[in-house]
Amino acid sequence: MAFGDTMNNREMLSLVGKGFVMGNAMSQLKLALPHLPVIGHSEAQAVSHYLNHWMATPYLAYSSEC
Repeated sequence: MAFGDTMNNREMLSLVGKGFVMGNAMSQLKLALPHLPVIGHSEAQAVSHYLNHWMATPYLAYSSEC
């Protein structure tokens, strides 16, 4: 599992089993990896929010709005 927001994260995100693009990521990264889910903004602790969801309710779909 990996999270990224800049182009230097592109290779890592494309190779890892579960990659996630941050909501505040560079538009180039979002365009380069359109198949990866975009989670919330880093300033809103989106990684922590996602991990808490994943550990507590992995069978439910994730939404950064919750």
